[in-house]
Amino acid sequence: MKNTNLIIGEINTYKTIGVMFNEVLKSIKSEENLLILDNKEEYFGTFKEMLDEKDYTTLVLNLNDTYKSNSYNPLMLPYTYYKNGNKDKAVEMIKEIGLEIFKSSNRNIDPFWENSAADYFLALVLILFKEASSEEINLGSIQTMVSMSDKIVKYFDKLDVLDSIYIAGSAVVYAPKDTRESVVSVMKQKLNEFCVREQLLNNLLGNEIDLTSLKNKTAIFIIGNEKISNLGNILIDQLVNMSLDSNMKFTFYLDGLCDIPMLLELNKMLDKRVKLFVTIRCVDELEDKYGKYVISKFENVVNSVDIVDKDNIMKIGVCNDYPQSKVISGVFFDIRNIVKD
Repeated sequence: MKNTNLIIGEINTYKTIGVMFNEVLKSIKSEENLLILDNKEEYFGTFKEMLDEKDYTTLVLNLNDTYKSNSYNPLMLPYTYYKNGNKDKAVEMIKEIGLEIFKSSNRNIDPFWENSAADYFLALVLILFKEASSEEINLGSIQTMVSMSDKIVKYFDKLDVLDSIYIAGSAVVYAPKDTRESVVSVMKQKLNEFCVREQLLNNLLGNEIDLTSLKNKTAIFIIGNEKISNLGNILIDQLVNMSLDSNMKFTFYLDGLCDIPMLLELNKMLDKRVKLFVTIRCVDELEDKYGKYVISKFENVVNSVDIVDKDNIMKIGVCNDYPQSKVISGVFFDIRNIVKD
């Protein structure tokens, strides 16, 4: 196998147990850091015990059962960049989070609304980074701010027009009322998917999956949920950027790539030759999502039936040793404390 590998095969062609499992086994033996998209919960059960024996740190972002998940705050990595003085990198990452959250799978929808929502999200996060305490940096605070448009307007009224917050959000803040309310409606609808679920919001307040303090021999599993799987995308995007900026390299196993929303950093992964194994059922579904030229970017494209060794197929294991979610006291930013009437 090369660095960027695409395995194509219909259901029951042993893509997972006949190809991917063997590659994961090689990665563990080589003590590589791993990120595994495990929507069917096949990899965790099969490899958890082996990872423990090899002294791996195993982390799970479980979007299917949020009571069996480590916590993960998607705003903390860009916040770290921001506090360390790399504000341009922070802005880039915040904008990417916004696009992952607000993008639509429906190509017939005018992208103006999701792009505007992402821009406004960027502005609100930058306000948070500038004005809030570290424990208030979370998506719950953003949802609270979205509901206080009148206070946001007053905050913007005091900004310099060249302030990055003003540049990012003024088009929405000072838009006609109907336009502004439509953008805010898009944001509330998407953010509600995270904030209305009590345990999920709880998991987004902590940061056990702290990308700034990962150590070698780390395995991260993402177990998806169709409605909120963009959180998994954000984690993948951030891990790609973090690993490219450091010596902490990861091997990515994205089994069933087309079952998750379009991954913004896939092209970067392919261009940078990040070690990557992707499975899909057919070429058409990948081209529908990523364009007809994406196949040519993979160094190695194979059909699972052509490379599977049926005499060396691993069995799917069973393991219930999931992390138990911790209860975290939420602290949310209130812009009314800095914007007085």
